[in-house]
Amino acid sequence: MAYIINGMRELLERGEQLPTLPTVVFQLHRVLENEHAGTGDVAAIIERDPALTTRLLRAANSAAFSRGGDRIGSVAAAVSRLGVNQIRAICIVLAVVKSFRSRAGGLDHQAFWVHSAAVGMTARYLWSRFGSDPAISADDLYVAGLLHDTGLLVLEQFFPDEFAGVLTTRGASGGRLWQTEENELGMDHGAVGGLLLGRWSLPPHVAEGVTNHHHPHQAEERYQEVSRVVQAAEVLCTEYGAALVDEGTADFSPEDVLTELGLDQTDIAAAIAEVPKLAEKAGQFLA
Repeated sequence: MAYIINGMRELLERGEQLPTLPTVVFQLHRVLENEHAGTGDVAAIIERDPALTTRLLRAANSAAFSRGGDRIGSVAAAVSRLGVNQIRAICIVLAVVKSFRSRAGGLDHQAFWVHSAAVGMTARYLWSRFGSDPAISADDLYVAGLLHDTGLLVLEQFFPDEFAGVLTTRGASGGRLWQTEENELGMDHGAVGGLLLGRWSLPPHVAEGVTNHHHPHQAEERYQEVSRVVQAAEVLCTEYGAALVDEGTADFSPEDVLTELGLDQTDIAAAIAEVPKLAEKAGQFLA
């Protein structure tokens, strides 16, 4: 059990093998802290990376983010239409997808990213409708939701034998993957992903939402709502159209996790009805 924990510590200390976020993402963080920065400042940063610019425009025109109107043809137009926070979120997502896209192992990567994108979109929807902390952006919940299973990619890439054993055990037992990970590795993929996100200096509520999405009660009190929203988003996607089969069954029923968030029956019905539409958009975004 100690092996994977010590291995993760060594991996984080060395750092050279781990994927990194491009400089543009950290520059965008700084822009967001400057209340005087405008659309042109944001666009100028992104346009320094031609590959990212191309992927951003493709994403901005996808069903996942398109808000109607004319096709977006420039970064400045994308920032104006979607807003700086959402542009930053998309850039983070695109960087992570690119970093891990070719790391094939035991996971079905297409299903993984569709599931992850659907959870991100569902988390954003839930927070925008029902989140209680106005200081936390719904786009940050999108990032937390989309990156919630990033730890699976780290395990697959850097601990392939141990991860293959976990998948085999989970498949034979029919249990939940995160519980098998805790039993056999000493930590689950949420904790692994949270360590990586901490290295990337993402906001603490994003890292906590990833770390504790299978056990929100273990998060710091101020981050428990974020963790519960990510968990609820994953439960909804698992039950209604964007499951990641390797993870096994959902932690709880959709009704239970949504009730825990304070939703009434009308809100629960509306949230459940939204998920299949979000799952469809997720597949188009990552095509």
